[in-house]
Amino acid sequence: MLSRLGSNMVVKRLLIVALLGSVFSISAFVVMYFSLRGRTVDVPSLVGKTEGDARDSLDDYGLKMVIKSRIYSESMAPNLVTDQYPPPGTTVKTGQMVRVSLSLGPTQAPK
Repeated sequence: MLSRLGSNMVVKRLLIVALLGSVFSISAFVVMYFSLRGRTVDVPSLVGKTEGDARDSLDDYGLKMVIKSRIYSESMAPNLVTDQYPPPGTTVKTGQMVRVSLSLGPTQAPK
């Protein structure tokens, strides 16, 4: 009787340890999944904004700006965003880069 009682205690303790281990493993997986996944945001529209306003707008969303080019534009004043990638409305993770083209204004004829 005493040995049977002892073996039941061992089985109960093993089950408790296995259950706690399972709960810990599942909890660790869930925490890692959500922390690695990161927060996502929709890219705002930057076209027509000044370089500073575009950078401030992206900062508000947790995004970063990279100037990919500066181009002449007959329709845009100097220092305004003419194009962006990714396009507005695209869902990205925070911390991502948004590449923009800035206007140099209209082409100037050589003197």
